[in-house]
Amino acid sequence: MTGWVYIGIISVGLIGWAFVLGDRLDYEHRLATWWVDGARDLGAAAGPVSFIRSTLLLAIYSVVAWLGDLLATGLGHPLWALLLSGPAMLAYAPVVLAMAPIDFTAYTTWRSHLAAAGADTGQQRAIAWGAGPPALAGFGAVFLTLATIFGV
Repeated sequence: MTGWVYIGIISVGLIGWAFVLGDRLDYEHRLATWWVDGARDLGAAAGPVSFIRSTLLLAIYSVVAWLGDLLATGLGHPLWALLLSGPAMLAYAPVVLAMAPIDFTAYTTWRSHLAAAGADTGQQRAIAWGAGPPALAGFGAVFLTLATIFGV
C-alpha cells in the first residue's frame, strides 16, 4: 500500500474517533462551554483571544508532532513519530473538526454549540471567526504530519 492509503485510513479513523467522542462525551458542547466561559467577560476582545487560544492549541500540536519527527529521526524509522504524534492527533483532531469553518454547516454547527453554552450572537461570531482560521490550519498540520510519516 502507498502512503496515501495509510493517510486515508488514518484520516477516516480520526473522523470516526471524533464521532465517537461526540456521541459518548458530547465533546463539542464541552469544548464550546469551556471556550465561552473563557470569553464571557472579554467583550470585543473575545475574537482576538479566541484566535490566540486556537493558535496556541495548533502550536502545542505542532511541537508534539515535531518532537515525534525528532524521535523518528533518532530511531531511524518514520513510523516512530506516531508514538508522539498519534496521541496528539487523537486529542487535536476532534477540536479541529469542531471549530474549523470547513463549510457553512460546520460553521453554523459550531455557533449552535456556542449558543447552547450561553454565548450571545456577537460572542458566537467573534469566537467562531477568531478560532476558526487556526483550526482550519490544524487540518493542514495534521495532514503534514501524516505526509511526513508516510513519505508522500
